[in-house]
Amino acid sequence: MLGRMMVSALALTGVAYAQEAPPTPTTTSERVVTPTSTQADRVIYEAAQFAQFNPQTALDMVSQIPGFSLDGGEDRRGFSGAVGNVLIDGVRPSTKSQGVGGILSRIPASQVVRLEILRGAAVAGDASGQSTLLNVVRTESAGSGVYSVGFELTSRGVPAPRGEVSYSGRSGNVEYSIAGSVFSQYRDLPGWRLFFDEVGGESYAGRAETPSPRDVREGTINGSVAFPLWGGRFSTNAQINAFRFNADNDYYFFDALDNPDSALLQDLQEHSRGYEFGVNYDRDIGPWSLALIGLINRSNYESDENDLFLTGAGAFDGDFFQDIRQEASESIARASLSRSLGPHHRIEFGGEAAFNSLDQRLDLEGSFAPPSFDNANVLVEEERAEFFASHTWRPNDQWSVETRLNWETSTLTFTGDSNQTVDLAFWKPSVQITRTFEGNNQLRFRVYRDVSQLDFGDFVSAASTADSIISGGNPDLVPQTDWQYELGADLHFPGGAALALTLTRHQISDVTDVVYIPAAGFDAPGNLGDGEATNLDVNFSTPVSFIEGGRLTIAGYLWDTEVTDPLTNQPRIFSFRPESQIEVNFRQDLPDLRLAWNISVFKQGEIQAYRFNEIDTSEEGPWVDLTVETTALPYGMKLTAIAANLLDGTIYRDRRFFNEDPPGPVTNLGRNGINTSRDYRQREFAQAPWFILQLSGTF
Repeated sequence: MLGRMMVSALALTGVAYAQEAPPTPTTTSERVVTPTSTQADRVIYEAAQFAQFNPQTALDMVSQIPGFSLDGGEDRRGFSGAVGNVLIDGVRPSTKSQGVGGILSRIPASQVVRLEILRGAAVAGDASGQSTLLNVVRTESAGSGVYSVGFELTSRGVPAPRGEVSYSGRSGNVEYSIAGSVFSQYRDLPGWRLFFDEVGGESYAGRAETPSPRDVREGTINGSVAFPLWGGRFSTNAQINAFRFNADNDYYFFDALDNPDSALLQDLQEHSRGYEFGVNYDRDIGPWSLALIGLINRSNYESDENDLFLTGAGAFDGDFFQDIRQEASESIARASLSRSLGPHHRIEFGGEAAFNSLDQRLDLEGSFAPPSFDNANVLVEEERAEFFASHTWRPNDQWSVETRLNWETSTLTFTGDSNQTVDLAFWKPSVQITRTFEGNNQLRFRVYRDVSQLDFGDFVSAASTADSIISGGNPDLVPQTDWQYELGADLHFPGGAALALTLTRHQISDVTDVVYIPAAGFDAPGNLGDGEATNLDVNFSTPVSFIEGGRLTIAGYLWDTEVTDPLTNQPRIFSFRPESQIEVNFRQDLPDLRLAWNISVFKQGEIQAYRFNEIDTSEEGPWVDLTVETTALPYGMKLTAIAANLLDGTIYRDRRFFNEDPPGPVTNLGRNGINTSRDYRQREFAQAPWFILQLSGTF
């Protein structure tokens, strides 16, 4: 894995950093980014290809690559599958919390020699499971930095500051970087709710006004150090982070005649702080490449909710207080060995061990506090191990075949409101066949078994006052397993157009969804049984020939899902899975004017959740943003202005409730009964658009 990726980079560069001088820059009349060279398992873009766009960071350069999308990986425990699709000098950063976009934004463009899109045999067996990887090859430099300062201005008229500064370089054989960032956001999201009752939920019963001012503040410090050690390379990454969210979620209720009925005044404050520390060690041992990774994450989360209930006349009616304290930890150790067996074969094997825990303590007080409920105070611990072996066969420059076998085992222990131990074990085979043709195009077919990683938050419960539900936890939840049959294509066309698409068929066991737990009396994450799904992911990018410097990018997905509902015994879609998403970007670069502008449109399809007595449907958007940036400033600075939410996007939510139809049989309970009430909600930001102004540069 990591050793193989490092060797792959070294084969091109001679050392971890490129030594050669960059080629002659592209002239400003050439508006299309095209590969400098193409091999069977990689597409290479020299830094000079991006000079026309006056980039300041590696992220500015990556955003210009046709048909490529950054992927931060899935939110998984452990290292595999959660690390995104970015390598730095052939080595994966030992971090899960920093994000691939953040890492690239801290690399000055002046340090980038080239960008390599790795695919096929070059990514076979990689820990991420990604079909393509981005490798950023840097040059040696004495040191350089990147900075940005700015603010967001919304309806409150108070600027919300934000900024980041980073510096990286080398001193002899020691590489280093340090960065710090602050972020704040002050937005109001007011809205209203309409209530309906009686059969069909169509009789107007009242409304609620919901002003919702909310503040976000976040600060981060991170750094890294790397140096030669014992014939290899040792590197570290570290980050500390603090986050705060505050919202005054007040609700003013009116009856059907529009008379004040009641009020809920809610003050919600959330705080989190944590740190991450990771180490990498890579070296060659004879024909073998050794890669070692260690990673620890620690975090503390606090939620304080204070609710005051008033009558329609404004008199005190009751109160409710909920305090949640969570301590989470993750410790990972991973090792792999890989080597070539002649010019056509490569093998790799290794293992990963992890210990994860979540300790939640919940306190409820007040006259309106609900009775105690299951799984509110629980310590969840997991001991997990995974072993893997892979073989890559390249019979020629056009074909590659990768076979892989993983075995995963884990033990979950619950202590507190739940006391039980669960042992799990899974085999995860994979076969991928890749065909490269006409130099720059590639097709792949992959069959593999995926096992979802459980979210520890699904094991613990808390009350949601505004929604009048218990967000339940379920210690009986087991991982969803999924046989996936994937057909993918990476196509490049004359003139700079590119198309990446993946069609996947899923055969799923133990579909993770929402289930009703009769003993607890609430809904919680659980397993429904067998299901199936098909999804198509598309990323298309093309120059717009009739607009100088114009490029259109369309990225999105479609999902078709089906599972048998255990309550109604009828097929339905998966809960919380959007059926579609699309993002359209048009960007025009005018290098001669040192000016660029971009308009983006984002829209996601509706999301449904199927609870015992409720169908909860939500949808939002579209979100439209306009960005204008210029580098026609002294000292190479860039000024960026953003008008966000141009079309005043709306957030919708429609909750339909079902009850028994008296004197019907027990099978009419919940969603088998009739629709008796409805809660329709709509929210819009208090200002549309809001504005962001940012000044950035290098030093």
